[in-house]
Amino acid sequence: MTIPPLVAEQRHLAGLLEAIQRCVYFLQASRAKAPWPLQPEELAARYKEIALFETLAAMNERFAKLQDTLGAYRALVQSSVQAPSAQRRRKRRSAKR
Repeated sequence: MTIPPLVAEQRHLAGLLEAIQRCVYFLQASRAKAPWPLQPEELAARYKEIALFETLAAMNERFAKLQDTLGAYRALVQSSVQAPSAQRRRKRRSAKR
């Protein structure tokens, strides 16, 4: 049995929202491990501290993943909103002919 397109799209959106929540959760956990706000003097003093820079690398990776996931979610939502209006335009064009 095939899944109707709307149901499949809703499931995909729900999965993206769940992924966004996970990204935020783990990003906040990484941020809690690092001194905030970051000061240049502190970074210079701790420039060889592996734990700090692993935390910063994790924050960087998680923020990038969050941006990617938000972009995918936005694109999918926009395509859902624009699709009905595009269908209406096609119907109007064909009715004019």
